[in-house]
Amino acid sequence: MTRGFVGVVLACLALHAAATPAAAQRRDTLASPRAPGGSRAQQGIERLVRNRLGLSDDQLRRLRAVNADFAPRREQLWRSERAARVGIRRALAQGDTAASGPLPRLIDELLVVQRRRLDLVAEEQRALAAFLSPVQRARYLSLQEQVRRRVEGARGERGRRGAAPGAGGRPR
Repeated sequence: MTRGFVGVVLACLALHAAATPAAAQRRDTLASPRAPGGSRAQQGIERLVRNRLGLSDDQLRRLRAVNADFAPRREQLWRSERAARVGIRRALAQGDTAASGPLPRLIDELLVVQRRRLDLVAEEQRALAAFLSPVQRARYLSLQEQVRRRVEGARGERGRRGAAPGAGGRPR
């Protein structure tokens, strides 16, 4: 893995960790209390985010609080979306082509979760607008998108490596 990729993955852990507000108060970092590597990694994450966004101390503190508020909902949406996608893959693997099978319901669930995720992003952006400039918010969105794509790519790569020869990885 490249050093840049590791930094982005660490930022992902910081930005998408399921931290509770109590944990955020105990640990004055962006990282989750469960993040491996201790304070050195957490400081690196904070430096990365601070430098990429050009944050002041107050902005960093407020970003921590917003992340603590939104992380549990983000995590729940991720779990729901993953469950719907796994269900769709199973139904397709079993040859489910009937309109009365689970496939139509699972597709509807997936779309509802995706809508909820977009609503959450919009809500988070409104919260961030209270203390970040539009440029900082755009950079933050970009960082989140980079992380999401790289994590999805890494998951896809792991899936392809674990698939049977000729299986071609997981369907998208």
